[in-house]
Amino acid sequence: MTVADILEELRLQVRDLTEENLRLAEQVAARDSFLALASHELRNSMTPIISRIALLRRAVAKANLSPEKLGYGLEQIDWMVALFVKRAMTIGDVSRITTGKLRLELEKVDVCEVAQAVAINFEPLAQNAGSPIALDLPAESLAVLGDWQAVEEVLDNLVSNAIKFGAARPLLVRAVADPANSVARVSVADGGPGISAETHARIFERFERAVPAADHGGGFGLGLWIVKQLVEAMKGTITVTCTPAVGSTFTFTLPLMPAKESE
Repeated sequence: MTVADILEELRLQVRDLTEENLRLAEQVAARDSFLALASHELRNSMTPIISRIALLRRAVAKANLSPEKLGYGLEQIDWMVALFVKRAMTIGDVSRITTGKLRLELEKVDVCEVAQAVAINFEPLAQNAGSPIALDLPAESLAVLGDWQAVEEVLDNLVSNAIKFGAARPLLVRAVADPANSVARVSVADGGPGISAETHARIFERFERAVPAADHGGGFGLGLWIVKQLVEAMKGTITVTCTPAVGSTFTFTLPLMPAKESE
């Protein structure tokens, strides 16, 4: 090996080390950015919970609280706590996905049951936002091979986004079987302003949002990225279509359960 060969090999090694250092630096920066964002978002989520509890305490102290007002206040706190827990779970999801520790138990899941449960959970929020949820589901069950909790989390994210960005219009959750491709197709359609064409290509990436966070109360910008990871872990796909001034439709597929196994 000549001196020139040795120098060239050293040059390549230095190049590889430099590229690896840059990659690691980017990962550390992304981690630090996410942790700072997570801390900020979780702290902000806790503030209205504390405020609501303080209001109830003052009302109780003044004996100026009817059972109806107490019930409504507790419902609000319950919803806020549920939202806080979901945001905390997002951090756990990100950790498991990025470290390769995401493990799903794939088994028979009735998509119709999951969709109905999600619609019931979001009904008060949807009605308050002027975006009632309509369901278009098969009369019978629609069995897929998936993970119940993961399917529920996917629909939670999509329905939550549809309510948030739906411009106070009804939203539709639809599920149909596509036997020709051995999949079930599940979609969530809103009546919002839609998503720009240039956003489509990166909407499922980390820290991306369809609209500025300031316009809709913040968030990690991780929901759709997590949705994509979960759907793909269940051997499915997810896409988005948009019509300006009409709305956006997110559609994901999941493998249909083979007939014999479904029985």
